[in-house]
Amino acid sequence: MMNLLDFWRKKGWWLLSGLLLFAPAALAQGVRQPPARVKQQGSAAPTQAPINENKANPLTPKQLEEALRLLLQVTADSTSTERIQRGFEIDGLVVDQTISKLGRDFYSLFFNTFEAPAGSGDYVVTITEKPARGTSILVTVAVNNTDLLEMPLQPNQDYIEAAANEAIGAVTQHLIENNILGNELEQGNSQPLEVY
Repeated sequence: MMNLLDFWRKKGWWLLSGLLLFAPAALAQGVRQPPARVKQQGSAAPTQAPINENKANPLTPKQLEEALRLLLQVTADSTSTERIQRGFEIDGLVVDQTISKLGRDFYSLFFNTFEAPAGSGDYVVTITEKPARGTSILVTVAVNNTDLLEMPLQPNQDYIEAAANEAIGAVTQHLIENNILGNELEQGNSQPLEVY
């Protein structure tokens, strides 16, 4: 059996050399140093970053006054020019709030054949569904939260197509009337309501 002295003579130098190699890296991990600036191309060697850059190089009152004057000049120039006002990127939405296959079939037929009239602007058509008696459902078509129709649907393809065409006609007519009313209000040609 090898005694401790023989062990250190034969294998101890391995342990000692390992400790000497890894000790500086282990000690450096415990030391906190502020970050150094990264060297940029064409500049001098990196310097140590200041602790608080706002307090390191404050602007003189003259520099601050010049910066504020330039900022006011830029904002004044931007307000005097004409701005292009954009509306929504999407002029109209058709929202599906149906649950069953029958309701989805109605929505698909409505969505695929519906085209909004020109100048209809922003609108939201919502198609909702309620359960009804037997295998039928009640479909409600609303435009901008105004219910236009509520009709029962049965699982018959011809009946669903006829109901979708009727709903398309009602929505199109509603959007045209809203467009005409909006134009009259903009021009100031509307008649005041009579009070009884």
